[in-house]
Amino acid sequence: MLIITVSILMSFWHGRLAGLLTLGISLLMYCGGQIFLFNEIPELLQIFNVLSLGILLIYLGGALRKLREYKMTKIMRRFRRNSEERNQLSKISHAQQDIIQELEERVTRQKDAINLLYDRIHEIDCLDTNLSISKLLDTLTHFTEAEALSLWVYDPSLNKLRLRMRKGDEQEGEQPILDLKESIEGWVFRNNQLFSMRMTLDYDNLNQLNSKNSIMCFPVVLDNKTWGVVNIESLPFIKYSEYTENLVQIIISLAQPALKKALDFENLLMGEEQHDITGLPQFTQLYRILDKNRYDESGTINSSSLILIEFQEYPELIDEYGTERIIKLQAELSKSLADKQINSPELFHYRDDSKMALYVPHMDFDGCSLFCLEALESINSKSWDLDGKKISPDVNLGYASSGTGEKMDPDDLIKRAEFLLEIQKI
Repeated sequence: MLIITVSILMSFWHGRLAGLLTLGISLLMYCGGQIFLFNEIPELLQIFNVLSLGILLIYLGGALRKLREYKMTKIMRRFRRNSEERNQLSKISHAQQDIIQELEERVTRQKDAINLLYDRIHEIDCLDTNLSISKLLDTLTHFTEAEALSLWVYDPSLNKLRLRMRKGDEQEGEQPILDLKESIEGWVFRNNQLFSMRMTLDYDNLNQLNSKNSIMCFPVVLDNKTWGVVNIESLPFIKYSEYTENLVQIIISLAQPALKKALDFENLLMGEEQHDITGLPQFTQLYRILDKNRYDESGTINSSSLILIEFQEYPELIDEYGTERIIKLQAELSKSLADKQINSPELFHYRDDSKMALYVPHMDFDGCSLFCLEALESINSKSWDLDGKKISPDVNLGYASSGTGEKMDPDDLIKRAEFLLEIQKI
């Protein structure tokens, strides 16, 4: 019985062959012991029965071992599969985290870029044309990393493009005046269409033009007319892309209103400085006074206020009474307000005839606010005679002050007064 038990255990743990070898060796040892130690010959029937039963049980033990191995193999396969799936999920999770982090960083970078672009466009918005152009080119340089770029404007006296401003090193063979028909800049100006170096591969007419100093070229449109072109002369290869083209177009389109305002002011400076109807000084003189009186002789910022006066129903009054009479009435009303102030205010016409401007020196923000409240009360309590009719025009007042707690240049002062004036129309 011991022989069979040992054989079964061997077959279960090490396989049928091990069980059979154990059974055979055990029987030989048993028979040898009987013969040599006890001088007895084992019964063949008993040996046969043990051998038969042992083989049967060894077979069953081997089958159990196979079953155990199968179960273990199945469990190990499942474990490996689960482990691989877990590793795969872990990789996916890490990849998703990297993607999320990259997206967050990209959103942050885009947000920072938008904020920076807003600040740069705000800097372009001033009444100095050269400063506006310089800020525009600086903005394009920052966002495109251009190494050299220039702005060209149309000169009607020559019927050619003249260089207005350049940033970066001058390119070889660059001329201050360009022909409209022989240069890429001229082609962009005439067709009001952007140019990119890749276009020379598709259009033979562009390939024939002088494109040596033009990588990208963009039109600048003011009042639905091409005013000039921005030419990018040198650009890092990695930045040459359709994305850069779109970005430059966006920046130029955002800067166009500011350039228009600066050019309008430049044209005003070249024109008459007194109004034809009232004889009062024009907006150009107001701007000079705002800039001139920013500081006193010691260099300290002066306290001063700017008040804008506008008729709410100006178009309707013009239609009914005519432009000249309404402008005179507006000047008379504004002069009556100026007479109430002891700080020697000065009265000006504003950018358009619907507004007047009152410059009051040595008046801070609190004093200006109180004065405007009293002015509105005075206007509302009076009526004005016009062609025998008594009218009480509705007036909006916008105001701003400098020199009390913060430093403001003329552009900032004007923008704040205009902003307060526009809010009242909402």
